[in-house]
Amino acid sequence: MVDERKNFELKNRREAGFSLIELLISMIVFIIFSGVVYGLLQIAHIQKGSVNSQTEVVKNLRLSLNTIGRDAVNAGLGYDRIGGNMPDNLTTLRMGLPADTNTTQDLLTAVISGNDINTNTLPPGNQKTDVVAFAFQDKTFNGGNTMPITNSAVYNTTDVTLTAVPTGTTPDDLPNQYDLYFVSEGDRSAMAFVTTKTNNTTLHLEIGAADPLKINSPFNGTTDSKSRLTKCAAPTQTGCMNFATATAKKIFWVSYSVTSDGTLVRTTYGNNHAAGATAAKQIQIQPIAYNVQNFQVRYLMRDGTYTDNPSNGGTNQLALNNVVQIEVTISSRITIEENGVSIQKTVDLKSTFSTKNLNYDAS
Repeated sequence: MVDERKNFELKNRREAGFSLIELLISMIVFIIFSGVVYGLLQIAHIQKGSVNSQTEVVKNLRLSLNTIGRDAVNAGLGYDRIGGNMPDNLTTLRMGLPADTNTTQDLLTAVISGNDINTNTLPPGNQKTDVVAFAFQDKTFNGGNTMPITNSAVYNTTDVTLTAVPTGTTPDDLPNQYDLYFVSEGDRSAMAFVTTKTNNTTLHLEIGAADPLKINSPFNGTTDSKSRLTKCAAPTQTGCMNFATATAKKIFWVSYSVTSDGTLVRTTYGNNHAAGATAAKQIQIQPIAYNVQNFQVRYLMRDGTYTDNPSNGGTNQLALNNVVQIEVTISSRITIEENGVSIQKTVDLKSTFSTKNLNYDAS
């Protein structure tokens, strides 16, 4: 009987399980361990998000620099070093550059610089950003050849009519409505925006609403106010052209600037032939980067000096032909999490591009 009781007590002890204190201790240990693991996972998640955010910003900035670099390298390709005449202060109207102090026509040079033109409202605010523009020939048009212009048949206060002589018959050979041209004869030149065409040879350069670029000068008035596309009455006459030897090239004109909300945009002028294109759609603005805090461009000149404004505010536009390299710096703001706190961080990227088509010479 005694042995049976002892066996029963031993059996009950073996089946008793954990005590309440043991359970509490186990639960506390488990909770602490779970909290540590959760905290580590949260930190990893935050760090992953920050890294991904920074990586995406850097990737976007690199793509933007590549786009700018492509146009910078093309600057001056097949273009004239002197540039094409266009209305006075057109760069003020189109790019926001300061107005010059003269009343003579401006030049669309292969590079156009604008130092500290736009104000950025991103923190810390009031940051001044640059503007830069490039012009170069469309080598796909007319086989990369110049197109003869034989006449300025009609010119008046609203329209100049040019007679073009395409050298081919394919679509890439023929002039189009909304084409942007550099027309030259000897040392005389002018920019021309085709507002309409009567056929493949008769091109109209109207002014007013038909020309959203405002690049077609009025065709009457004084020499400096009217278009250089006026036909010369005599070979010695100035401010006009001898159309017996005039030619035209199709030109790309693009600019880069930052809007007040920090958006870096690429703007193209003319040459929009997409379906449904109208005169109002000839200034195309394409965002290429966001949250851009700063955009700065420096220029290395042929004499080895660096400058932020080679044209000196537009008073010396031909100095832009002496640009050897262009250094572009883009700064962007990103938000990252550190120790559970959101902080702002600035990412800076810089690239240098050789303007090899501006008679590049490193010597």
